[in-house]
Amino acid sequence: MKRLLLPLLFGATLNANELENFLSPTYNELFDTELKKSFAQSKYNSLSWISPVTLGFERSWSNQIEGGWHPRNSYSIGIEQPIFKSGGIFYGIKYAKSNYSLAKATTIGQKVKLNTQAHELVLQIKQLKLSIAKLKLQIKNAKIEIKRAKELFDAGLFSSVELDNALIKKDEANIALFDLEANLANLIASFKKVSNKDINSIKLPKVRLLSKDEFLANNIDIDIAKAKRQSSKNYAKMVRSKYLPTVSLGARYTKISNAQPHTKDAFTNYSLKVSMPISVNTSNDLEVAKLDSIIDGIKIKNTKIAQSIDYDTTLKRVKSIEQKIAIANKQIKAYKRLYKSTNEQYKAGQKSIDDVNLIKNSLKIKKLDKYIYTYAKSIEILKLYEKVR
Repeated sequence: MKRLLLPLLFGATLNANELENFLSPTYNELFDTELKKSFAQSKYNSLSWISPVTLGFERSWSNQIEGGWHPRNSYSIGIEQPIFKSGGIFYGIKYAKSNYSLAKATTIGQKVKLNTQAHELVLQIKQLKLSIAKLKLQIKNAKIEIKRAKELFDAGLFSSVELDNALIKKDEANIALFDLEANLANLIASFKKVSNKDINSIKLPKVRLLSKDEFLANNIDIDIAKAKRQSSKNYAKMVRSKYLPTVSLGARYTKISNAQPHTKDAFTNYSLKVSMPISVNTSNDLEVAKLDSIIDGIKIKNTKIAQSIDYDTTLKRVKSIEQKIAIANKQIKAYKRLYKSTNEQYKAGQKSIDDVNLIKNSLKIKKLDKYIYTYAKSIEILKLYEKVR
């Protein structure tokens, strides 16, 4: 059974969603078991129209015959089976299958979302580490600024306000560094809750930007909405059949000890029953089931619109980040020229080593900005992968 179900769960994620499975064995086991349960429930529901065989035993005492109380044992085996329910049996089986499709789509959606979030956490961790490195460089520059401010203050060229501002700027940067390190610990803890992989050894795949057609064609939310619609359609037909004629066949074999004179101690009864309920709530029940089906049909349209808007919004954010990356590239080129010029002036005795280090650190900061934006772009793209199988 497990070998049958695993391809259903994992194979369903190999279409548009190309992400590696980062989830821990316990989470994989959880989703596998949930899918197995849904499959077992579907099998049960699809066979629920078959009536059980009833076994019976009865021991009774009677004083109908003179001579006191006489015991009697009765054994029976019987069944009453509907053979025609005006389409109820057929749509009952279809309803069970559509419920399984819904449960499978929901389980796949949960697995894909959690796995994508694990990828996002890794990217956020790597991004935050770069932000910490950037802040440390800013603190280095702040220390150089403090050194300069102190020298100018001692020379009477700076007021204490400028020196205090430089000191405050460094202290604020240090406080921000503490916050980032605390956030990093929280992100690492969140990742460890869902994955047992070593964060430092993980090589993330380069996620590509899905086309809108891919995103909508493989969208899990749309799959779930369609499965709900199909389930409600089959349920509405089941409800309708409930108020139409049902034909049942029955058979019961009975064996009695100490049977009455001139009667058989073993006999069989057969029955043919036709029934049709008449209820004042029939029309209301049918109307509710029909409206549920219509509502689920409308929800499909709303889900498609919402997912289309989500894609367009993500695409705009991705393009905005790409513009930031382009600006960062221009800034890197400018700081490279500035660093080269400052270094030459330092060698000529026109600039100090502090001037060189300030520009050098600023150049590193701009390079880190570029990588931070690159991770931000991947994180935005992963928001699409949360929704595709």
